[in-house]
Amino acid sequence: MSNKFIFFLIFILSSFIYILFGGIDNIERKSFESFYSSDRDIDYYENLNSRLDSLLKLNSNTPSQMNLLASRLLVDGNYDQASKVFDFYIFTYPEIVDTNVYSSYAESIYLANDMNFNDQITLLINESLYLDPSNYKALTLKGLNLYKEKKFNEALKNWAIALDSVETEDQKKSLIVVMNSALKKLEINKNKSTN
Repeated sequence: MSNKFIFFLIFILSSFIYILFGGIDNIERKSFESFYSSDRDIDYYENLNSRLDSLLKLNSNTPSQMNLLASRLLVDGNYDQASKVFDFYIFTYPEIVDTNVYSSYAESIYLANDMNFNDQITLLINESLYLDPSNYKALTLKGLNLYKEKKFNEALKNWAIALDSVETEDQKKSLIVVMNSALKKLEINKNKSTN
């Protein structure tokens, strides 16, 4: 036997053993890891949608991977892509969707939609609040929607509940700022009605 044939046979046997014991899932997991840990250069952003589509087609994705990916895309400001992954997550794993997934999905659509509300966002906020009436993010978004509708008292009620559930000092400060703005609007409206 020639050396080339032996090399080829060893290569085929090694590949078979790897797939048999490591599985194709390991190869697919590497795709997820490379997507998640890749550098944020110009190629990353130019190929983001196609890479994301390829990743969502893998059968080895886990719910935690998808949730982590969607959350990271949201934090990185890739709102359309985050929405796509949250949508995939909700469709693929409906039995484990929690209040935070609904509220984060609502936030990603809201931000992708130039901070305008629509029926889908409202539905997601309501789903989130149904599961947890004190969800900070959902209450904040609901309050913002009420504020835009000039329902300042209702907005304040939602934000007051959210204030008890905030996770960081920055979130607390942001809520206090919008609450003060709503209070000023109420004061202006009160002064207009008494004149």
